[in-house]
Amino acid sequence: ETNAVLQQAKTENNQTFGDTINAADEVIEIDGYNYDSVDPESITISTTAADNVINIYYTKRTDLSYTVNYLEKETNAVLQQAKTENNQTFGTEIKASDEVVAIDGYNYDSANPTEITISTDETKNVINLYYTKRTDLSYTVNYLEKGTNTVLKQAKTENNQTFGTEIKASDEVITIDGYNYDSANPTEITIS
Repeated sequence: ETNAVLQQAKTENNQTFGDTINAADEVIEIDGYNYDSVDPESITISTTAADNVINIYYTKRTDLSYTVNYLEKETNAVLQQAKTENNQTFGTEIKASDEVVAIDGYNYDSANPTEITISTDETKNVINLYYTKRTDLSYTVNYLEKGTNTVLKQAKTENNQTFGTEIKASDEVITIDGYNYDSANPTEITIS
């Protein structure tokens, strides 16, 4: 459809006048393409150069795929199942920025590579997206009288917390005049 040259033309010299050349015998494999058709199906060698030309047509492969990995930066921990997109056309450009998704507790950071061109080499059809843990989260500690839930001291909020950090309630116990510490619920949280 484009007549783009896929491979340098091949010229066969020292041909004999009147010989028949079958175009099908000239078909070769070209990476990323499927053989489609020939024009003409055969030629008879003549003294006119324009009559001694065979065009072999190919179409781009459309059975390729690419994979997007969602990873934690620094650790390469898998944050979400990899996505594979099938039925891709050879030579199509895929931008990593178009593959970014929201992942709870994480911020998108970077990609490697930032763009791919669909190839027949599956190892080149991979985009790694890197995310970092959010550090803008918070937690609150309430100080209550057991049984009545009366507020004994103003709640404490800790800001700038990192997603996934474990906080032990025992580390938040304070002295309150006239009261003894009894228990905590829950005894531990994970910043979410």
